[in-house]
Amino acid sequence: MKRLVRLLTVLLPLGGCAHLGFGGGEAAERADLWTRAQEALAAQEFATAEAAFLEIRDRFPDTLEGRESLFYLGTIHIDPRNPEWDPRPAEDRLAEYLALMEQEDEDSRIYRYPEARTLHELARQLNLPPESRVAGLQPEERVVTVEERVVVPGQQSRELAAEVADLRRQLAERDARIRQQAEELERIRRTLTGPGAGAAQ
Repeated sequence: MKRLVRLLTVLLPLGGCAHLGFGGGEAAERADLWTRAQEALAAQEFATAEAAFLEIRDRFPDTLEGRESLFYLGTIHIDPRNPEWDPRPAEDRLAEYLALMEQEDEDSRIYRYPEARTLHELARQLNLPPESRVAGLQPEERVVTVEERVVVPGQQSRELAAEVADLRRQLAERDARIRQQAEELERIRRTLTGPGAGAAQ
């Protein structure tokens, strides 16, 4: 999925659309609304941008801004920076935008057809079951090694600590007895092998 984020970063330079232009006949209100939508999108204020583009689309559907708003309404939902990221409405809006290309009316021209095709296919792939997507959009397998930890209740932990301390005390006592017995054996050996041992026999 990291590839998707990098690809979207390249495909979504969603600044102002200078190519749209606003001729002398364009209403100042529509120009202002378009500017506010673009500025909100550039600031990653996705909810505000979406509301503005929806208003443009609803109020001015037959204008260039109204048609191009469909493109942005789709890309807003496929932008991974958007908390409301959702490929389903992205696919629907971009499909609606691409359908405008089928109209041969000069007044229905659109300007982001290549980008819309790419983003529409991305949204469509993301709406498929993971195993049906192209390889680059399938979830990556990860191997996670988890260290096994045993959680012991407090009372049991204290009992175990006391038992360990008792065992250590017993080991220390045993070692002391072994040292004492070794010293005693050494004393007996010296007595038996000393200078007067042979004469005594």
